[in-house]
Amino acid sequence: MLLQAWLSLLLAPARGQFQFEIPAEMLQGMMGGGGMMGGGGGGRKGAEWPKTENSEISAEFEWLVNTEWEGKTSKYLLLRDGFVESPLKECEPEGHCLWAANNGRVLINTPKLKVVKFSVEGLDGVDRKKLENKDETELKKVSLVMEKPSKSSGKKGKLDFKRVAMADEQDSMGADLYKLLDITEDAEQSSIKSKFRRLSVSMHPDKGGDPKAFNDMREAYEVLGDPEKRRQYNLGGMQLVKNVEIAWKEVEGQKAQMDAQLNQVPKNHPQYAMFKQQIEQQKRQFDKAKVESQIQQKLQSEELEVMVPISASELYSGVEKKVFVFPRLMICRGCKEDPSRPECQDCGRCPPEKVQVPKYGMTPFGRQVVGMREKEQESRERCREVGVEVPLRVSKGAKQGASLKVLPNVGHQTPGKFPGKVNFKVQRGSKEDSYRIAEADLHTVLHISLEQALFGFTISWQHLGEETVTITKERLLQPDEVLRLKGKGLVESGSKRGDLYVRLAVDLPEAPPGEKALTLRAPGSGVQAAKLEMEDEVRIEEGSAWREWVAREKASTYKVGKAKTEL
Repeated sequence: MLLQAWLSLLLAPARGQFQFEIPAEMLQGMMGGGGMMGGGGGGRKGAEWPKTENSEISAEFEWLVNTEWEGKTSKYLLLRDGFVESPLKECEPEGHCLWAANNGRVLINTPKLKVVKFSVEGLDGVDRKKLENKDETELKKVSLVMEKPSKSSGKKGKLDFKRVAMADEQDSMGADLYKLLDITEDAEQSSIKSKFRRLSVSMHPDKGGDPKAFNDMREAYEVLGDPEKRRQYNLGGMQLVKNVEIAWKEVEGQKAQMDAQLNQVPKNHPQYAMFKQQIEQQKRQFDKAKVESQIQQKLQSEELEVMVPISASELYSGVEKKVFVFPRLMICRGCKEDPSRPECQDCGRCPPEKVQVPKYGMTPFGRQVVGMREKEQESRERCREVGVEVPLRVSKGAKQGASLKVLPNVGHQTPGKFPGKVNFKVQRGSKEDSYRIAEADLHTVLHISLEQALFGFTISWQHLGEETVTITKERLLQPDEVLRLKGKGLVESGSKRGDLYVRLAVDLPEAPPGEKALTLRAPGSGVQAAKLEMEDEVRIEEGSAWREWVAREKASTYKVGKAKTEL
């Protein structure tokens, strides 16, 4: 009955997942409380963030991710998502130790030591760009110093930079496979095969060829000679080819595990036929096309959102074809092997690699791989930005965050990953605009002289589209007077448009050098040119627009002397 219970648990439908994982908690119960994956946690509780502390890793401290820091008695590897790897026993169960970095300091949180706060020293003397690129020379200039001294020694502890958690040097070939075969990236599969045959003859060790060069050439052909592996190499480098191979090995291992389960049941057992039918049914989930799709999904980068600046003019009239240049990261092939090559000089560090790491657990059949997990490591590969032209259609009055286009497989190339989707979205307004956008309304500042404010003016300019706006005033009634021009804003709904708000800002004149007086003269007659400037930030509260008072934020301090009291 116990064997039957085990098999009924192990043969439960996987619900479309190609990964056949056995929960560690289930195995522990089945083995009478035995070891869990990787040795188990012994019931110890992991660290938790108190409500008084901020557990975020702010963007300014992104350079700390995947770096290891060492003190006199301990060291800490700071992983993404706020986890810490450390030889400390309390940190051995995965996720039991945490870290954060914000408000100018670094926090390490362990179950025993609780939250320890560090200040970052040495940042003033580093090249910030190199630091963010995790340049080890720059990282060595920085130290993490405890804010409070130790109770035992009375001194402040310090953590120094130890290393960057890099992908294994032997994980994949660093050379450009196309150059190893002396072919172009657009070569036909037939020409790759014929080229390999010729090189195999000329480079063979039996004919005096270099054995290492021959083996490298042969490994290059094993990838580029297979259309699917070639596609994987083009999209995510050799690490992606290896990750896919590991995923398929995982599938084969799960099949073998199912067969091993069935072999535990005697063939003359009354329920043998039922167990065999259940296993065969489970194996159907490993249909090649289905597994390929699941592997692609599992190894695909997350969808990327790219905000596209859309100017007020483009929002006013709409654009049938706007060409946006998307700065896509592309792997620099061969630069991992020799970053000093001339063609590698504009290449920086690639996004971190996601490598597949086996998870082990005790099963009724011994300690086995019960699944896989992803582990992030800084890549040794190099990447460069390549501008990709994306044609987009912008509708009149397009809303903030509205999707313009979704393109599959054009995300950043990441070693070990398939590129994900890119969702191009509307970012209303651009730096070149003279108008501040607030929903369907537009806000601008029209600068006028003191003479124009006192004696009147006529100012004209070309508004968005082909329309001309003319403003005539006999004189300014009050400082910062705001004029509302109805229907001159963006399309709100259907053909209805918002309004244009123009603030009249008076520019005070300066006396000529050496003069103590100003002579004001009425401006000449006729239409004068406009000097427009984008309005200060406009916020919407309870359906109404409010302009932030920037002048208040920039106010200078003026000290008033104490008045004497007369008796």
